[in-house]
Amino acid sequence: MSLSPPQRVLLPTLWLMLAAGLSPAADADTPPAPLEIASWWVSPGERASLEVIRRHAQTQGLRWQQRIVAGSGTRRYGDVLKRWVAENRAPMASQVIGYDIHDWARQAQLAFLDDVATAQEWDEVVPLGIQQLSKYQGHWVAAPINAHSTNWLWINARRLRQLKADAPDSWPDLLRLLDAAQKAGITPLAIGTEAWEHTLLFEAVAAGAGGAEFYRRAFLELDSSALDDSVLPEIFQRMRLLRHYAKTLAQTPSWDKATEQVRRGEALLQVQGTWVDGEFSARQLKPDEDYACFRFPDTQGMFIFNADQYMFFKHTPEPARQRFARVLLDPAMQAELNIATGAAPARVDVPQEKFNACGQKAIRDMRRANLQRTLMGSIAMGNANPPAVKNAIYAVVSAHFLGRIDDATAITRLRQAIAGAGSGKHTPVR
Repeated sequence: MSLSPPQRVLLPTLWLMLAAGLSPAADADTPPAPLEIASWWVSPGERASLEVIRRHAQTQGLRWQQRIVAGSGTRRYGDVLKRWVAENRAPMASQVIGYDIHDWARQAQLAFLDDVATAQEWDEVVPLGIQQLSKYQGHWVAAPINAHSTNWLWINARRLRQLKADAPDSWPDLLRLLDAAQKAGITPLAIGTEAWEHTLLFEAVAAGAGGAEFYRRAFLELDSSALDDSVLPEIFQRMRLLRHYAKTLAQTPSWDKATEQVRRGEALLQVQGTWVDGEFSARQLKPDEDYACFRFPDTQGMFIFNADQYMFFKHTPEPARQRFARVLLDPAMQAELNIATGAAPARVDVPQEKFNACGQKAIRDMRRANLQRTLMGSIAMGNANPPAVKNAIYAVVSAHFLGRIDDATAITRLRQAIAGAGSGKHTPVR
């Protein structure tokens, strides 16, 4: 077949577009392909992060539509999404975390992303602990966009200087710091009222008291024999102590309100994920000057993670679906997005130079933990175990933290929750 001169010019251009992961639909003369996403990002920092994704999607010829439902990945958001699916109104893609991905995949609702994953080498650049959640029966069914970690202290730097205190490296150090804040009339610990927040605090305490091997066996492998009498009483005793430092618990309905208390200096610190860094950055605050970020005492070297991901419902247009999946794992998008979110990118090969001090530390910690097998899923955020187990732990931990049950009862119920996991037991990727 002979080609005319215009055709000879056009053909190499088309091949270059295809090789780059684009399609003729992304051409300026072609109407943008529809893309409808669902997300629970509602706080100022989260909205700034979602805006990054929107801009990158639009540059690839996708027409952005969004449905925002508050819920931080909890059942509140999940119930709304289930209703949409039952009514045949599923979005093309939905934000998702942890083992909820597997629940949707088991229902045969999700599209496979293997072609895009192969083209972008997801197997080589995404940490194995995250891959365990992104894949189902060997297929990529979700695209991870970040790697938050939860075992952090976020401290008001002005208050820390006022107290003339240093980073607390150990549990006794932390207690001395909290006592100093209390004596100075500063609320020591800001925390909300929701069960997942109490469980996030619990997982940091558990990892610090028991160590990485204990955390892995007890909460990832669900090995009830790991719950020995030498560790559990210490964990719940520490949680009970922390409760007394959280004086404003009843007046703080959610995590972002607790973050605001720290920002304003009403509270000294918060134990929370790296999304707090995103909130502070959205308000133009600077690490070391306005706030400080330290690993929760005795969890140095551990990276307890929560990876935000997007899953794709299969009864949606495949070309737009694949194009958006490529956007999400694009290194430039991951860099810009996670400078906004405060998280480490979900790829280990994204340059860290443009991240702030807390972001660079998160990236270094993630890469080190990925090599040392201390990158472990968050219980609170559903990255450690299936939903039924997570919810059972929520109930125990929150009831104890709110003072509704004593240490002995909490220990008994936690043992029952882990032992009762039964068929939910799983073996992490090694």
